[in-house]
Amino acid sequence: MSVQLPLVLCGSKGLSAFAALAIISSTSALAQNPAMTPPPLAEWPGAEIAPGVAFQGDGSVTLQAGAGELPVIAFWRPVLFKEDSDKPVAGRMDCRVVASEGLYSEDGFDPDALHEVSEELRRDQGYRDEDILRDISDTVRQIDVVGRRNDPHQHYVLSYILVRDGERIIDIRRNCTFVHGEGISRIDALPYVYRYTKLTYAFEPNTGEKA
Repeated sequence: MSVQLPLVLCGSKGLSAFAALAIISSTSALAQNPAMTPPPLAEWPGAEIAPGVAFQGDGSVTLQAGAGELPVIAFWRPVLFKEDSDKPVAGRMDCRVVASEGLYSEDGFDPDALHEVSEELRRDQGYRDEDILRDISDTVRQIDVVGRRNDPHQHYVLSYILVRDGERIIDIRRNCTFVHGEGISRIDALPYVYRYTKLTYAFEPNTGEKA
């Protein structure tokens, strides 16, 4: 099930506008030439995925009901690969974003351990991790798992993002896949994720204070 609600915009500190979970579809973003630079962040549609945490994307954002009624943000937009080539290849970027809350613990503040839990099952399903990039601090720990799958042929970026807010820990999963034809065999997927999606916090991590 998916729903679309009226447009609500949020800037870097605008999460107070989300009195309830809001889902947005941006017609102007879809009409944009996918090779162009994204518009300013303040113009991106966005939706709160956990108290004080919003997902923003330069594309279409909808809500889907996940397991246990956990809201899942679905995002997609057209993209161009080989943008600096005279023979660009068109494709599509699809993302699913979900977040949950829990009590902070040091054991639970380990994104690599979270990935290890599902790594074997994903490998059995044909996912082949090729690189893992880490961004680790005292309050935010993130890994981006970059890889590919051959059947069906696709590239992916699977992100585990753990944010500490005092005694609260927010567990965010962002899974983006890239669909395209046979015109290319390999893409640099991660820059597209950072170009067209963003997570915004309405608090200072580890304090619970408003930003």
